[in-house]
Amino acid sequence: MERDNQRPPLGVVTRRRFLYIAGGVVTVSATGGLLAACAGNESTAAPATPGGGASVGPVMSPEACTDVGGDLNLFTWAGYEGTDVPAMKQWWDQSGINLNVKFLGNENMVTFMKAPGHESWDANTVNQGDNQAYFQEGIMSEITVDEVPEMAGMYAGIKDNPIFKIRDGVYNAVPWTMGPLGINYIKGKIDPVTSYDDVLDPRFENRVGCFDDALNMISTAACAVSLDPGVLTREQLNGPVKDWLVALRPQLKLISPSLGDQLTTLVSGDVDLQLVGLIWNILQGKQQNVDVAFVYPSEGTYGFVDCIAVTPWAPNRCAALAYARACMTPETAAPLNASIAGLSTADAVNVKMKETNPEERGVYPDDVEQGFMSQMKWNVSYTDPNGPYATKDEWTQVWADVKALV
Repeated sequence: MERDNQRPPLGVVTRRRFLYIAGGVVTVSATGGLLAACAGNESTAAPATPGGGASVGPVMSPEACTDVGGDLNLFTWAGYEGTDVPAMKQWWDQSGINLNVKFLGNENMVTFMKAPGHESWDANTVNQGDNQAYFQEGIMSEITVDEVPEMAGMYAGIKDNPIFKIRDGVYNAVPWTMGPLGINYIKGKIDPVTSYDDVLDPRFENRVGCFDDALNMISTAACAVSLDPGVLTREQLNGPVKDWLVALRPQLKLISPSLGDQLTTLVSGDVDLQLVGLIWNILQGKQQNVDVAFVYPSEGTYGFVDCIAVTPWAPNRCAALAYARACMTPETAAPLNASIAGLSTADAVNVKMKETNPEERGVYPDDVEQGFMSQMKWNVSYTDPNGPYATKDEWTQVWADVKALV
């Protein structure tokens, strides 16, 4: 169920809310004044051609990014651009940046970023599971704390984590929002579920939906059988993990190409349960007068850290860095995280969110490091076929095999 990975031409289309989005490109014209922060003039570096091996790309000094302007071509989850969030909208209006955004679905990012037209993209969203793999593929560049000073305020479990950190003061992306993955259902519609094992109950045959994404579905299965998706061996992948997914297959009525489609089908009653479940769906359900439950499964679960990656060939690296800084600055990042039910990777942002958006902040523990981060497993994609852990390609093949079952 992969989408066409060829880049569509940038342009203007009718904007749709996250719930209904399946793709498309939006242009947001900003005509306001300049910001003094790091944003700025378009890079004059020639576009690079992506290939194997880590690609550093041009690192910009803060002095090089003094003005804002030009086009920013961004590929991200709908809502992460924040144009519906007043504080972020004001930032975009004042930034002088023309935002061209395409919304993520279930694209193969490596294929997408190596396809014709790749040289137009400045930045994209990457899940922590893919950070190292994408960096090695040459589609992400190094980002320094000098370029995004707000990264110095990240929690130690993020700042010092080798998933993100290349060396002191240098990262492969900007980790800015995080949350847990679990199970969603509508309260009162079914008896409560508490575990991944409950999903396999006969009452849910042909009543479960899931996201068409190997990274998330293999991670879900790993947690369901009490394994760590961050260090999954081939024996574990092709043994208990695949066995659990095979048992799940008769339960699956729908395999969704987007997270928005998952919520739509849950609210419409097409399915009773959704994997992967998101806390975001609690807040979105309220907007439709539906009480969505989020379950931290009793077997334990995994979390996501979404990051802003800047391409090595970014035509407007300064604008990409300015957007990253806005996603890490309390005044803009707190309401942005609240709008997507995310938790910031920086304590200053979460403190601000407790002040300005207490309801949204309240769905997470007060103690982020001990109450949330220490409870999460973090998936990682590996690429070495001779390494000790199953590779991303092997994960993809197992998921494809399971989907093909009837």
